[in-house]
Amino acid sequence: MDFLKIHQFKCFEDADIHLNQLTVMAGANGNGKSTTIQALLYLRRTIEHCGEWYDNRYHLNKTNSLNVSLNGAYCLALGNSTAVLNKNYSDNEILIGYNNETESLNVLYEADDRESRIWLTPKDVECSYSNVNPILKQQFYYLNAERIGPRVNQSIQFWDYPNAGWQGEYTAQLIGMESGFYKIDTKRKYKDTESLFLEDQVNYWLDFIMKGVKVKVESNYKTLTAQVLLENEYTVNEPTLATNLGFGISYILPIIATGLVAEEGSFLVVENPEAHLHPSAQSNIGRFLAMIAASGVKVIVETHSDHIINGIQIAVAEKTLENTEVTINFFGKAEGISQPEVLPISINAKGELSDWPKGFFDQTQLDYSHLIRLRKNV
Repeated sequence: MDFLKIHQFKCFEDADIHLNQLTVMAGANGNGKSTTIQALLYLRRTIEHCGEWYDNRYHLNKTNSLNVSLNGAYCLALGNSTAVLNKNYSDNEILIGYNNETESLNVLYEADDRESRIWLTPKDVECSYSNVNPILKQQFYYLNAERIGPRVNQSIQFWDYPNAGWQGEYTAQLIGMESGFYKIDTKRKYKDTESLFLEDQVNYWLDFIMKGVKVKVESNYKTLTAQVLLENEYTVNEPTLATNLGFGISYILPIIATGLVAEEGSFLVVENPEAHLHPSAQSNIGRFLAMIAASGVKVIVETHSDHIINGIQIAVAEKTLENTEVTINFFGKAEGISQPEVLPISINAKGELSDWPKGFFDQTQLDYSHLIRLRKNV
């Protein structure tokens, strides 16, 4: 299993975070989930900015005196080096690495307490990867928690590889690319459907997640814009603007489209896939992401939704994804420990969780118990 190594970065003094084929980050606010994803994104940005490109992958084997901004790329807004250096630091160094049992990629950064320093400087690199690793591939897919809402149209831009953008800003372009003639991997098609065209499969999966909803994309390369039009049972076969049907569809479309086109062996990182969705849709998007992981994409999900977890458990029980390929990292607080405690929770072949620690999606039971006590006193 892979793991993300974090040393003296934000809330972590020293931690190894397990990363599986499908990894879920769960836990209360402020316990290190976002920090973990930010560390991965910052390492990726370092690879892009300081690495060399040849043999169809990035190579980061040495430093090149370039600084790496703490803000901008991948929607990072980390501030200055003082803000990211752990408060209990022993020296002005931060280490972020992506490792497994036999190979490693570790970057040691120099930081200091100057408020004007809005970057870190890589000072040493250790890399022993001999094959293409997900973190070194050109294709890397990330969807921020703050995705763009419904728009009348979206711009068409150049890209190095098809993607929906960090906030879903290229979703219309992605779905409508090549006039809808882009074909997806057969392992990702919905059930026994025949068409492999991206727009068709987006609609099959969208109907699974949100019953009765359908999209259509119109692209205009003269104005460099693309438009998502939506249908449901109330539009009476007259597609309407995305702005007329709320946020949920606009938030879920980038996830579906990105999952369907993501390169096998690459990363797909999704923050809060449950945003603006009904519980049934949340469960179904969990099942969808499990299918994407089973097809060969390394999926990382940050969520506050027990319905997402339920959907993943169902996918495991249905044999969509092997239970050994799922890890739920629960981020909590432990007495006497100065950094978040990360508990890896596994799932067995029946979809049952190995642990259910205090604070892990137990609020419904706590609220019910509180109501029962209140009612007894009425």
